[in-house]
Amino acid sequence: MAQPQAHEPVVIEPVVNREKLRELLALETEYPTLDFKSGCDLGEKREQVEVAKDVGAMSVRGGFLVIGVDGQGKPTGNMTVEQAKLFDEARLRPRLLKWLPDTLELYSQAHEVDGNRVVVVHVAPNPAGCAIFRADGQYDQPGKAPKVVFREGEVFYRDGTQSVRLNHQGLEQVIRQRVDRERGRWEAERAESYRRLADELRVGAAGQHVAQGPTVEFNLALEPDVLVEAAIELLRANDDIPLRRLLSRAVPDLRDLFRSGNEESVTGQIDRLTCLAATFLELGRHEWFKQVLDTLVSIYGIGFENEAPIVNAPPRRSAALWLALIERVLALGSLAVRRSDWQAVRDLVARRHPDMHGMYTTWLRHAMTMASRAELLTTRDGGEDVFDSLLSRARNVVRHLEWLRPDVEPEDEKVLTGLTQFDFLADLVAMADSNNNSGIFPNFARFYAERTQPAAQRLLREPTMRTIIYPGDDQHLAAALRTIDREARQAGFHYDGWDGYTQDVNTFIREHTADNDQ
Repeated sequence: MAQPQAHEPVVIEPVVNREKLRELLALETEYPTLDFKSGCDLGEKREQVEVAKDVGAMSVRGGFLVIGVDGQGKPTGNMTVEQAKLFDEARLRPRLLKWLPDTLELYSQAHEVDGNRVVVVHVAPNPAGCAIFRADGQYDQPGKAPKVVFREGEVFYRDGTQSVRLNHQGLEQVIRQRVDRERGRWEAERAESYRRLADELRVGAAGQHVAQGPTVEFNLALEPDVLVEAAIELLRANDDIPLRRLLSRAVPDLRDLFRSGNEESVTGQIDRLTCLAATFLELGRHEWFKQVLDTLVSIYGIGFENEAPIVNAPPRRSAALWLALIERVLALGSLAVRRSDWQAVRDLVARRHPDMHGMYTTWLRHAMTMASRAELLTTRDGGEDVFDSLLSRARNVVRHLEWLRPDVEPEDEKVLTGLTQFDFLADLVAMADSNNNSGIFPNFARFYAERTQPAAQRLLREPTMRTIIYPGDDQHLAAALRTIDREARQAGFHYDGWDGYTQDVNTFIREHTADNDQ
């Protein structure tokens, strides 16, 4: 039986901007999905072949190449402007296609870091599960026979931080990727059939098939397209019995799946509930939005069942359940922020399950802490804890579930901006409800301050938002803002991220902070 892959803090996503580069550099070490190179001149055949080898190996799981840095992610100054230009996607991909299949998908971008050129390349997992080299990769050596790096028909994969020929361990990776890809394609084909039914649901009489059928037909086994459209039809018909029945059955159904160890099915059911929550949020049906949230909280409680009180050492499967739930709560939070639905923001943050230890103000902080302790969000590197980007993980959820982005395209930067602002507001809600800062962690600090700053400015300008998010007086709000700023500066330092509020927010803090607290 294949052993589970060790957790890596590299969040693989098709992003190569400066924020992503800083996130990768802050890891300060290589991983199977992250390769650092001190320099590379693609004008030389040798370098072309070596890059093709690494890209081919990365094509199994996907990952990043960062060129122009040493083994600890520090810029070397070895990349010239001319060399960086050769990594432009329009030039890089055709060059690599001499050896790699046409299904190659990559993105690249050059940046300046501390006065040095650094290139980041994202390699997507190949649809076939691996990249089969289409020609020999070799280059001449002065006075020697040509050096053959790989042969036509060979497959490479990442064994630790090395790109090597496929062996039995690598074959397991390829099979796993291929199975996952085929499953995804099968689900997409099945979803297309359901999508046609969903289109009929939108336009008229055929929409009665599920919505007016027996209540038992409306359940979480339905594909998301049909589930959402049938729910809309039920709302239009003022028939809430199937909705209530679905939510009442969700917890026992999830409990059975959880106890069977079927994490994939558990996540699928949570995804469907998330799609319903997003739809009710979009339609302004707050009553049903809150009922879905209540159901998710009850599902959160499944992780505590049949376990001794959980404080510091959570079972892995419980932590995995909580992490999956909170990633989707964050994704819903981005939608709520984009809709300026501040009550929904508070509702998403302020939930907590009664079995959580009293030190945790919100389920957001509890889930993050438990996932870290179960090493689902952290990796030990030389005695240091290396953390995943929780917001990048949530962004991948938004990419996957279209109902979480009815207003934007999958790669729209508004999604990430909404995530950072929701995370910032979540810290404020936690502080408002607990009068301390034990429930906060500024995940937003990894990203540029310009993403998050508008949320703080709006908080001071818009009384309704202020009342909902932080109902305390000006002095307490100023103290909370100052605390968050201090924590964020520390957390964002290694990422070149958060660097403080805008002047108007700083003025508010200064004017409403007692002299002896400054």
